[in-house]
Amino acid sequence: MDLSKLSLIFKIVIIGIVYIIIFWALRIMYKDIKNGGKRVRVSNRRSFGLEVLVPGNNSNLRKGAVIPIRKEITIGRKNDNLLRLEDPYTSSHHARVYVKNGKDCMIEDLGSTNGTLLNGKKLNGRQYLNSGDEIKIGNTSFKVI
Repeated sequence: MDLSKLSLIFKIVIIGIVYIIIFWALRIMYKDIKNGGKRVRVSNRRSFGLEVLVPGNNSNLRKGAVIPIRKEITIGRKNDNLLRLEDPYTSSHHARVYVKNGKDCMIEDLGSTNGTLLNGKKLNGRQYLNSGDEIKIGNTSFKVI
């Protein structure tokens, strides 16, 4: 077989692959535009987050930032926490915020030295959280959204 014919076949195959890739990219963009950039939620799960009201001494937080709560967040001074606070009044493993059954959000104090304040009152054990509740850990304050 002549090499020029083989070269022509490879050119046609490569052009075909490029057109298929362009077609798929346009199809994906069309679907995104058609939905208006909105994600369609399949489940009835609620989403929760913690809005930073007072960042305290933490260089990794800024006022107004939102920390999403998917399953659970541990808060404390140690590096193995999902939310690490650089605060001398925060225990190594201070508190845990988690979603229960996909519908309710709860907070639990993990035996911290200085305690966790929920709406200005010291938290004992576990407590359900509602939107608008204020959590204070050391010099840092959060609002449940």
